[in-house]
Amino acid sequence: MVTIKDVAARAGVSTSTVSHVINNTRFVSEETRAKVLEAIQELNYYQNAQAKALVTGRSRTIGLIVSDITNPFFPELVRGAERNATQQGYDVFLCNTDYDPERTSSLVRRLIEQKVDGAIIMTTEMEYSLLTSLTAKKIPVVLLDWGITDLLVSNIKENFESGIEEAISHLVELGHRNIAFIGGPLKLKTAKTRKDAFVASIKKYVGSVEEPVIAEGDFRTEGGALALSKILSLPDGPTAVLASNDLMAIGAMRKIKETGPWEGGQASIST
Repeated sequence: MVTIKDVAARAGVSTSTVSHVINNTRFVSEETRAKVLEAIQELNYYQNAQAKALVTGRSRTIGLIVSDITNPFFPELVRGAERNATQQGYDVFLCNTDYDPERTSSLVRRLIEQKVDGAIIMTTEMEYSLLTSLTAKKIPVVLLDWGITDLLVSNIKENFESGIEEAISHLVELGHRNIAFIGGPLKLKTAKTRKDAFVASIKKYVGSVEEPVIAEGDFRTEGGALALSKILSLPDGPTAVLASNDLMAIGAMRKIKETGPWEGGQASIST
């Protein structure tokens, strides 16, 4: 196996010079840099990333955890994160939890074992202990779309409350009074937050009504379709449905297209 010593011997420089060229940690003349790069290419030399991480304590890798890579919400975010990481000389280690708590736990352990230099977490939820296991290793963490308020990590949140209120206001302006809601699994904090925002907006814009219809989905297309099936089975179905994310709205619209709206009703679906 070719080593850094072999590269140094071929280029006629010290191993520290080769290291500085590879890691861009110190000025090296263009002539010397060219010799080192030529030697690397001729010898087909590749660094052992794991060995380097053990020595330096850094892997130049960012862990990126998402809950469902098939959700169109995530690929654009992943692409942006990867593009910016590459510009800064980092690789991205993409992890998909598929909403599985055991898989999430396993992936967090793997990020720690890989000595990632940071973690971006785009899941709907994660156990507190998993987050603290990252911060205990002094791994910088950024949470997207959810977060624990008493943990000192960066947190980028979407304002669900104002978005849902705006959607309900719009549906009421269209003449709807009986509005149902398709939400995510209520065991998830983010799903409960959206449901509570829906109930509050209904009280504000519709006034005194019976308990609004709330169907639980799973943030996926299939969940939206199944939730709408439950709504369609009601004797006095609503005239409008608000889904808490795009995938469930798509599933609901597909179901409407397949079966048609409830008898005597016109359906409006919003997200």
